[in-house]
Amino acid sequence: MQWIAPTLAMLIVAVDCAVACADSGDIQSQLNALHLALDEAEVTNATVREELDEVRALRSENWLTNQRAASITELVQDVLADSETRLNLQGNRTMFGWSDGFYLASADGRFRLNIGGLMQTRFIAGWVGIRPQGPQPPPDFDQWRYGFELPRIQMTFDGHAFGNGLEYYLETGWGRYDPNGLTADITLMTFRMWEAWVKFRLTSDFAIKAGQFELPFTRESLVRAQYQLAIERSLVDHRMGLGLTHGLEMVWASDDSRFMLAITNGSGALFHSPIWIVPDPVPPTAALNRDTLYSVTMRHEWKLLGDWNQFNQFTSPPGSERGVLVGIAGHRQNTERDSSISVSGFPDGVFWGVTADISMQFDGASAYASVIYERVTDFSPAFSRLNWLAFIAQGSTYVTNQTELYARWETGGPDEEVFGGDEMMIVTVGFNHYIDGQDLKFSADIGFSIGDVSLVMLNSQTGWQFDSHKGDQVVVRTQLQMKF
Repeated sequence: MQWIAPTLAMLIVAVDCAVACADSGDIQSQLNALHLALDEAEVTNATVREELDEVRALRSENWLTNQRAASITELVQDVLADSETRLNLQGNRTMFGWSDGFYLASADGRFRLNIGGLMQTRFIAGWVGIRPQGPQPPPDFDQWRYGFELPRIQMTFDGHAFGNGLEYYLETGWGRYDPNGLTADITLMTFRMWEAWVKFRLTSDFAIKAGQFELPFTRESLVRAQYQLAIERSLVDHRMGLGLTHGLEMVWASDDSRFMLAITNGSGALFHSPIWIVPDPVPPTAALNRDTLYSVTMRHEWKLLGDWNQFNQFTSPPGSERGVLVGIAGHRQNTERDSSISVSGFPDGVFWGVTADISMQFDGASAYASVIYERVTDFSPAFSRLNWLAFIAQGSTYVTNQTELYARWETGGPDEEVFGGDEMMIVTVGFNHYIDGQDLKFSADIGFSIGDVSLVMLNSQTGWQFDSHKGDQVVVRTQLQMKF
């Protein structure tokens, strides 16, 4: 419009000039000037029209974009409303899927169930060079024994209920009835339960756990089977680790330290099989079974570097954070009197022990060392006191991002020769190939007995048999692990 007004003014001036010039008689020149002015006005109008069309198009496009956005927003709201209506009609506002494991959860977050599984397929071959001299030596001695085994087929169910303050955990499946050799049924395979507990989180740093769980004593026992460095826990820990029990456990945790106190039915790790020679069942057990008069276990851990989650396993993959964890623990229990076992009877036995350990992770390498001392007194009329002392050291390093080499040295046992003495010493070397982290890995190792393995210390789940000659046994193991 700003261009049209000057154009009309120019036309008026041109016409006036033409009229004025007409008086002079130069009509043709005036007409030519008028035609030229009209041509210029037409070009100017065309330019103005073009600019107006561009403005209209731009305004129209913005309007369509805003209209489209409003339509999409309305459609999304309709879909969400329809989804909410369907959930309400079902009466079950649940969600499920996969997030580092299968889960089932309520929409409000008050309930959650995580479902996991573990399967370990193992081949073990053992060689004993000389026929062992024991109370009942085998009539037909074969130096080689080998075969396949599924030591653990587990299903785990964990999560929280009625909010995050109540946690639960259940681990059940197929495996050895007595993996630690506490009874005479050391080779029985059966359906069993490992752990089952409920944890009440009273504050952000204090919780109480009730049920069946590993006693908070050795760190090797507290690391789950699928996260061990070697194929199986050490022979020392299978005997001197306290294992599973029933009771209560209180946990105080902060950013840098953690303290655990357990009041339980105690442990039969050292005396049920080697001293009493009775087939007391392993957990789960009934409340009135002969076990302990009282039992107290305490463990304190200091995290000097790293975070707590990285110490759920022994390995330290490349790219992980450096960490240092130091732990000490103590245990004390008195056993209930039961004079019906033998004519002479058994006095009240006392069992106590202490342990200390250190775990280090170096972004592609790891190291672990522990010492365990335990004593049992007055468990048998023949032996008023029995001392146990053991040492464990293990380490690993990654040679590729997926392949790890490891080695372990372990030694220890009781100080009485009738129980084999403390002459057990084993060196194990092997590797882990992490196909998909801990979820899918293949492991293989070979172990050499430098000392001897007594009847008290042997454990067939680890592959070690009874032998009474130094340097007389070799064990080869392979394992494929799958977990989710």
